[in-house]
Amino acid sequence: MSHRSLTRVGLETSLKPFPSWSEGDLESTAATMFDQWRDLLAAAESAAVLLWISDGSEILEWNLDLDREVTWASSVGFSNTEYGAYPHAVTPDNTAQPFRPDVHPLRYRDIHRLVATIRRVGERMLGVPVTVGATFDPGPEFATSRFKFEEHPEIVAGDDEERLGKLIKMIRANSVLHADERAFAGYPDGVPEGTSFGEFLGRQAASYLAEMGFDYLWLSNGFGFSAYSWTPLGETYNGDEFLSDRVPEVSATLQGFWRAFLRECPFPVEVRGTNFSTGIDLGGDAVPTREIYAAGRFRNPPPNSPWGPLNEDFGIELSGYLSRIAEVPSDGFLFRFYVNDPWFWQNPWWDFYNREPFDIYLPLNVSRLDSRGVVRTASDVQFLSIDTEGGGLDARAGREVSGHVLRALESAPDAAGPVVWVYPFDEYADDAVADPSSVRHPYFEDWYLTAAINAGAPVNTVVSTRSLAAAVAAGSLDGRILVVPTRALRGRVLSLLETLASGRGARVLAYGAADRADERGRSLLGVTLGDGLEGDLSLETTLDSDAVVSGPHPLGRVLRHSSTLSGGPVRETATPDATVLASVRSGSEVRAYATRRGSWAWVRGSSTFDRAPMDDHGFRHSRPLDPREFEEAGAVLGRVLGELGLSCRFTRRDITSRVAVQSLHHHTDATWLNGYLADTTTRVRYRLPLGAPVFTGLEAWYADGHTEYSFGKTLHAEARIFVQQQDAATLTCRELPPYPYSMTRTLKATGFTDAHVTVTVPRTATHVTLLRDDQATLNLIGDPVTPHDVTPDLADGRLTLPHVTGSLVVSWS
Repeated sequence: MSHRSLTRVGLETSLKPFPSWSEGDLESTAATMFDQWRDLLAAAESAAVLLWISDGSEILEWNLDLDREVTWASSVGFSNTEYGAYPHAVTPDNTAQPFRPDVHPLRYRDIHRLVATIRRVGERMLGVPVTVGATFDPGPEFATSRFKFEEHPEIVAGDDEERLGKLIKMIRANSVLHADERAFAGYPDGVPEGTSFGEFLGRQAASYLAEMGFDYLWLSNGFGFSAYSWTPLGETYNGDEFLSDRVPEVSATLQGFWRAFLRECPFPVEVRGTNFSTGIDLGGDAVPTREIYAAGRFRNPPPNSPWGPLNEDFGIELSGYLSRIAEVPSDGFLFRFYVNDPWFWQNPWWDFYNREPFDIYLPLNVSRLDSRGVVRTASDVQFLSIDTEGGGLDARAGREVSGHVLRALESAPDAAGPVVWVYPFDEYADDAVADPSSVRHPYFEDWYLTAAINAGAPVNTVVSTRSLAAAVAAGSLDGRILVVPTRALRGRVLSLLETLASGRGARVLAYGAADRADERGRSLLGVTLGDGLEGDLSLETTLDSDAVVSGPHPLGRVLRHSSTLSGGPVRETATPDATVLASVRSGSEVRAYATRRGSWAWVRGSSTFDRAPMDDHGFRHSRPLDPREFEEAGAVLGRVLGELGLSCRFTRRDITSRVAVQSLHHHTDATWLNGYLADTTTRVRYRLPLGAPVFTGLEAWYADGHTEYSFGKTLHAEARIFVQQQDAATLTCRELPPYPYSMTRTLKATGFTDAHVTVTVPRTATHVTLLRDDQATLNLIGDPVTPHDVTPDLADGRLTLPHVTGSLVVSWS
C-alpha cells in the first residue's frame, strides 16, 4: 500500500459533539475528530468533513440573515411526526426528543465560523487540503421542517398511497412550488407560482454554500433519483404492474430537475442514490442514471447503500454498488461505511456489526474496469458518522474501523476478479428511450443477479459493455468467468465475448430471457424459443447442490416463475448440441432452464419474490419466496458457475439456513476471499479453477474436490495454495517467519497425499525456493536444510507440483 493510496477520506458528523459554538469548543472538537481518524487520514491525498446540520431546511429557508436561528438536528428519534410523515406507528419512545437538556441555539453566523474552523484545524493537523460539505435530505427524519410539511407540502411525494401504499414522505425532486411572498436569498421578491424545485434549491444552495464557506453539496437518501428510494416500488412499478407509459415523462422531469438545479448551483455535487441498482431504479422509477451522470459536476457515482445493517440484504448492496460504478461520472468512486447514527439509537459498529468488519472488506474490495481496461478500486472512503446520537466521539470507532480499512487497502484488487459482471449500462438506457416497456427487463435482471449474490455467487468486478473492447484489448478478462445478461448478447458485444471464449480461456455465463439475445447469441447458448411456461413449475436438474443436514428434505419444492417480474415466461428449448443442466416442467411440457455449450452457459432465472399487493393496513410488500416451499432460483446461477470450474457450495443445517454473501478477487497473484456469513452454523465449500483453495491461517476439510471451512461472521482470507487429490484430509496453510533473511514471505502447507498442488506467488518475485515432504517438517532456523531454487519453474507466477505427499514450504523474495 502506497503512502497516499486514497484520494480522499471523508468524515460525516452532526453538530452534537460540539459543546458550544465558542471558538475554543469548535477548535478542540474539530481537533479530536481529526485525531481519532488520523491513521486513515494519513493514507489520503485530501480530507473532507460532511456536516449534518439540519435536514436541508437551513438551505431552503436561507434569506441572507446571518443572525437568524437555524432549527438544527439536536434530537434523537423521528422528527415531523405531527405531519403524518411516516408509515409506521408513532410512539412517545420513537418520537424526536432533545439529545440533551441544554441544547444551544444555532445561528447562520455560527455555521460560517464552524466551517472555517474545521478547514483551518484540519489543514493544520493533516497537511493536506480539507473540504467541508453541506447536506440536503428530502425526508422528515432529521429535524423539524415547517418548510417541507407545512409551508410547501406540495413538493412532498405523499399523494400516492392509493397506488403505492403507505410510504415515508420525501420531497420529489421534479416537483414545483406554489407562490411564496417571503424573501429568500435567491428570491428577494418572493417565489413565483410554479417555480421548479430544481431551480429553487439550486439558487438557494448557491447562495448558502458561498456565504457559509462550504465547498460542495451532498444530496441524501435518493434525492434527484427517486422520491421512493427505500422501496423497489415507484413511479413506473406499483407492485402489481409496470407502468411503461409513464417512463418518458418521469425520466424527462428528472432530467429537467438536474438541468435546472445545475444551472443555478455552480458547486460540486455528491449523491447518495437509492438503496437499489441502476436497473432496478430504471424499471421501478424510470431513473435515467446515464443522463444524470452526464449532467456533470459529480465527484462520484452513488456509493454502496448503508442499509445492510438495517435489512441485512448485502446482495443488493453489492449489485447496486457494482451497477452504479459500471460507468462513472468522473474518474473515481466512493466507498461509504455506516459506523454510527447521529439521529437514532442504532450505532451499527457496536450493535449490528458487533465490531465485525465484513461490510468493510466485502464492498471495499469490489472493482471496475475503466475505459482503458484497467482495474480500479474505490478512490474515496467516507464514514457515516463519526459521532453517535448523543454526540459521543468514541476513539475506539476511529481506531478499529480505520485499521480494517487500511488492512483492506493492503490487499486491494489489482486485476479483475475470477467472476466479472458485464453490465449493459448503455443498452439499458437506450432501450428505455426506444421502447419504454423494456424497463421491466433490467428490473428483473438486476434483481436476479442480486439473488445469485445472496445465494453465494462470488461476483467482484464489473465492466460496462462500453468499456468491454478496451478490457479485451488489455487482456484484463482472459481466463475469467463473465456473467452477462442476455440483453448484451448482440452485435459488437457478442463478438467481443466470442473472442474471449474462443481463444482467451474465458467462459461466458448468460442469464435472463433468451429472446433478449440475437439469433447468434441463442445459438451459442444452445437454445431456441417456443411457447412459454409460467407459474409453479417443477425444477429438474443434475447440478451440484448444497448439503442440508437436517429438517425437511428440499426435494419436492416448486420453482415459481412470475412472468411479470421475470422478463416474461420460460420459452427456451435446448438444441441437440447443448447439455441441459436444468429444466422446468408443467405437466407434459418441458423447457430448458440452464444449459451449457462448450465455454458458454445460460440460466433463465426467475424472480425470487412475488408481486406486492396492498394488504389490509395499506402497505405493499414484495414477499420473498419461502425456501421451504420454493426452489431458490438465484442459487441456480451459482450452481452453473460450478460447471464452469468455480464451485462455491454450502453445508446447511436446514433449508432455511442462510449462506455466505462473498466475493473473490486477485491481489499480487493471490486469490482473496471476502464475505459475510449470516448463519455461522453454515459451512462453506470451494473448488476454484486452480483447485481447492487452502486459505492461509485456516484449516480445511478436503473431500470431493472441495475444501470446506467453518467461518465466523467475517470472511477475509488469502489463498496461494490450491489442491487436487483423491484422499479426504485436513489441509492447513500457515505463515512462517521468512527465512533466510533475504526472503519476504514463507508459507507452509500440510496434509497432502499424492496431491497435485499449485502455488501462486507474486509475478514480481525474483527468488522462489521450495522444501517438500519430510524436509518441510524441519525447523528452518538452524537446521541444515537446503531448499530447492524453483524460480525457473514459475509460469505466470504459478508453481505446479505433482505427486505431493506430506508438507511443503515455499518462500519468495
